[in-house]
Amino acid sequence: MRKMDKGKENRLTFLFSGIVLIGMAVYLNADYILDGQFPPSILLLAAGINQLLMSYLSPHLFPRDERSKEIMGKAMAVNYFVLFCTIVLLFLATSSYGIPTLTAEEVLIMLAGIMMISIPATMVYYARAL
Repeated sequence: MRKMDKGKENRLTFLFSGIVLIGMAVYLNADYILDGQFPPSILLLAAGINQLLMSYLSPHLFPRDERSKEIMGKAMAVNYFVLFCTIVLLFLATSSYGIPTLTAEEVLIMLAGIMMISIPATMVYYARAL
């Protein structure tokens, strides 16, 4: 029963921190987005989405049973391919082939943001599928 309480406690913590991070990200990035520039604090938005996804996953992952290990294992296997495809697409976006030419810093920020979102997103998929 203690494990269930820990899952609910973590869920509330993740939910609160996700809402705060998304609010901060919207506040900090609004001017840049309206001006058509790359928002430098976009990782805050990715972290907020990550926290909201972890809020959903908390009851599924924190019992640390066989099901949670299977969810994490399958999600990591899929994320290998997701991140490889993302790196290829971002490589093309940095070259002259892509319409929006990105700097190396912007590419790394986007890659980190995609990584922060894709891992818990695939875990959510497998938590619902298993």
